[in-house]
Amino acid sequence: MPFAVIPSPLPESEPASRALLCRLAAGFARLCSLLTVLLAAFGTAVLVLGLACGGTFLWLAPGAAYLGAAPEGIAGLVPFGDLPWPARLAYAAKFAFAQVPLLLALESLRRLLRGFADGATFAAIQVDRLRRIALWLAAAALAPALGEVLVAAAGHGVDRAWFHAGSAYALLFAALLGILAVVFRVGAAVERDRDGFV
Repeated sequence: MPFAVIPSPLPESEPASRALLCRLAAGFARLCSLLTVLLAAFGTAVLVLGLACGGTFLWLAPGAAYLGAAPEGIAGLVPFGDLPWPARLAYAAKFAFAQVPLLLALESLRRLLRGFADGATFAAIQVDRLRRIALWLAAAALAPALGEVLVAAAGHGVDRAWFHAGSAYALLFAALLGILAVVFRVGAAVERDRDGFV
């Protein structure tokens, strides 16, 4: 649903810094679009290799997954194609559960940056976008647990790990973004008060 963005009036000293912010935000929004496309392409390629191509070039080991030729010296390495179909589908779901929230977080970040580029620094919609990013990051960190339940139900689990250091970092970053959303909400209230002051 599109939202109207009304840039706030600027003091005389702010136009140059605001213009720089707008240019940087527009550039980073384009970068987010590119990253979203690349991550979606990577995820699709992994799912196609795993499900449609019989697991070719995919390998699982305790605590890790590998793409490409079989790595040497890895204990417990299993070709993905050797797993029974229920286990393959469970691992595909686990992978998707981790990837989809990341894609949605990137899309929310792109929208946040586009809002900055359009001059909506402290708009209420920006606060909502920050919250969405935080929620999607938390979901990306915790969603593999749901996938692990499916893997356990299917049996033949190889990589049973679901909470890694990256998950802890994602949760920490989500918490920081939640705090930043509160700061932005206060900034939005200050900006509204300033705009209403005569």
